[in-house]
Amino acid sequence: MEFGVRSLHWGESMLINTMSESGEVALFIDFENVRYGLKNTFGLEPEPQKLMEKARAYGPVALANAYADFTEHPEFYRRKLEVAGISPRDIPRRSPDVQHKSSSDMAMLLDIIDCLLDRPTVTTLILMTGDSDFIRAVARARYRFNKRVVVAGVPGCVSNDLIAAADLNDPIFEEGWTPIAREAGMTGRPPIGYEATPVPNNQQAEVKLLKLIEYLDRTRPYLTFLFVKTHALAPSNQVELTPMQVDVILTGFKERGILLEEIRDMDGRTLRLLHFRRDHPEVVTALAIAAQQQQQMAQAAAVSPAPEPTNGASSTPAAAGSSFESFNDAPVVPIADAAPIEPLIEQAE
Repeated sequence: MEFGVRSLHWGESMLINTMSESGEVALFIDFENVRYGLKNTFGLEPEPQKLMEKARAYGPVALANAYADFTEHPEFYRRKLEVAGISPRDIPRRSPDVQHKSSSDMAMLLDIIDCLLDRPTVTTLILMTGDSDFIRAVARARYRFNKRVVVAGVPGCVSNDLIAAADLNDPIFEEGWTPIAREAGMTGRPPIGYEATPVPNNQQAEVKLLKLIEYLDRTRPYLTFLFVKTHALAPSNQVELTPMQVDVILTGFKERGILLEEIRDMDGRTLRLLHFRRDHPEVVTALAIAAQQQQQMAQAAAVSPAPEPTNGASSTPAAAGSSFESFNDAPVVPIADAAPIEPLIEQAE
C-alpha cells in the first residue's frame, strides 16, 4: 500500500460487492496495455469475462469499452469482448509505418470525458491501464466530478503516479500467477513485429535511458517527466524502449532517488521538475558501463578497415551508438567490476 491508496488482489475485489457505493460503473480498458502486460509478465492472455467480473464487483456496469487497433490482435478477441459485454473500440494506428502511434489512448481519454459530462449516474470509473498519461484525467474525475476511480493494471506495468492519483489500486492478478523468467525489459505495448523483436534486459534499458538523461541534463535548462519521455521515444535517439518501459523505468529512478522532483512556478506555469543526481552510485556505475561500451566501439572502429568511398561519400566510419553525444567525462571501469543495477520489475508496483 502506497500513498494511502488501497491495493487489492483480483479475488479480494469480489468482496467489494458488499460495500459498493450506489451508482453505476464505467469500465475503460487499454487493451494493448493489458494484453501485452499479461503476456510479457505472466505469459498469459486476458480473459474478457474475468475483466468484466472485476468491474461488476463495484456495481452495475453501464459502460464498458476496450481500446486498441484490433487488426494487430487475434480476431477472436472481438467476439470474446462482445460476449463479455465489452464493446471493442477499434482505433487504427495513426501511421502504419511508425511504431507506438495508435490513437487508442486519445479515444479512451475522450470517452472518459464524455462519461463524466453525460452520465451523472456513473459514480465509479475503472481504468484498466498502467499508462501515466491518464493521471490528469483520474485527478479531474475525482476532485472535480467527485467520482471514485479504480486503477486496475498488470503488476509491474503500472505507473506508481497513476496509482497514487486513484482511489483504489485493484491489480489484474490471481493467486498462483508466477512472473515468467526472461531477459526482457519493462513491459508495454510492443512495436511492429514484436514476436521477433528482442527486448533489452533491465540493465541495458536503464543504461540507455540514463545516458540520455545525462545528456539532456547537461544541454537543457531543466527536465520534466514528459520532456525526458518524449526524447526517449524519439527514433533519432535510438533508446528503443516502449512508452510503458520508459514510464516504469523513470518511476523506478524516482523511487530510488536517481531523479528528485520539485514543484516550481515558471512563466505562469506550475512545472514538476526533475533533478538528476550524478553522484548517485547507480548513476556512476551506469555511466561507467556506457563509457566502457563507447570505448570498445571506438577501438573496434579504429582497427576495422575503412570502407571504400563511393559517389563522393566520406571514408570516415560513422559513429556507432545513439545520436546524442558520448560521455567523454565518464570514468572508464571494466564492466565486470561494475555492480549491477537493481531490476525494476519488483519495484514498479
